[in-house]
Amino acid sequence: MKRIIHKLILVAAGLSFTILPNGVFAENIGNSKIKSIQDKRVKVQEETQKAKNEMDQLKDQKKLLLNSLDTINTSIENTKIKKSQKEAELINGQKEIENLQAEIEEFQKRLDQRQVIINNRLITIQKSGGNNSYLDVIFDAKGIGDLVQRINAIGKFMNTDQDIVKEQQNDIVKVEFKKKDIMTTQYKLENDKKELQNLEGSLVNQETQMNAILSKLKDDVSDKEQDILSLKEQEKAIKVASSISGGKFTRPAEGYVSSGFGYRSFDHETHYGVDIAKKGTTPIVSVANGVVIRAYHSSSYGNVVFITHNINGKVFTSVYAHMQNYQVSAGQTVSKGQKIGMMGNTGHSFGKHLHFELHDGQWNQAKSNAVNPAKYINF
Repeated sequence: MKRIIHKLILVAAGLSFTILPNGVFAENIGNSKIKSIQDKRVKVQEETQKAKNEMDQLKDQKKLLLNSLDTINTSIENTKIKKSQKEAELINGQKEIENLQAEIEEFQKRLDQRQVIINNRLITIQKSGGNNSYLDVIFDAKGIGDLVQRINAIGKFMNTDQDIVKEQQNDIVKVEFKKKDIMTTQYKLENDKKELQNLEGSLVNQETQMNAILSKLKDDVSDKEQDILSLKEQEKAIKVASSISGGKFTRPAEGYVSSGFGYRSFDHETHYGVDIAKKGTTPIVSVANGVVIRAYHSSSYGNVVFITHNINGKVFTSVYAHMQNYQVSAGQTVSKGQKIGMMGNTGHSFGKHLHFELHDGQWNQAKSNAVNPAKYINF
């Protein structure tokens, strides 16, 4: 009897040693899963913080650009005001030119009248026996300047006609000065107007360029905000996705593969997915059971949906881009083959098609987790 009891004790002891490792092993498996989920959450939180920092930098750049735009707009308005003032000055200058021309015509009439008087005086002198050289001096003049000098010389000997000669000389000088004033004023105003037009054109071009940069920054900020939202949704979806298992993937849409995964020589870029094209109305479905972590409009992807999946304990993320529309929202649970939208041509797209990406793990902006969907799906 004692031997039997002793044997039972030994058997029980042996069983205890056999059962204990199994319990420890089960506990280790549970701890491993918990640690895996915790690690994923930590990674998502780190990516979220990184995305927030990048978004803050983009917002700072946006503020600087807005300040620059305000400065440029102020400069443009000031330039327009100066341009209007210069145009008004040009109009006034043209009126002044017209007045100067009228004065010149008046001076010319007086010059012509005085010239008649002077000629008559000389004829009288000649008839009265005056020196014939006076007429020779006048009639041999080769121009207005020469005539002035000759008249001045004669005037020294014609005391009675000194006033007429001086008036004639002064008017000739005034006419010449006014003609020069006209040319100088007109030349300056025309140059000022051209310079202002060039300045305004330059500032408008700067404003156009700045607006283009600002528009891109707005898109970048919007995309980054969506990234942050996506990362937060991913954090929530990790637990949910861990309880949803789908098995193999299904095809996301009908059609032919117009562009495969990998480097493309025609645009010298890496294509991180496959493009499926088909005419007509083509539905797009989820490739596996999962949770929608993001559904929005992107400047590059167009209407796009991100879905996270748990396939046999492994997390994947699928991306469906350039959709005409999407019929799901973030946080929604979807089944394999469930319609999520329609094939379209939105965002940076050059024809109706579906751009489909598959990521081994979480999606990130560098697309470092992208895998060739053809390895998992029969296209």
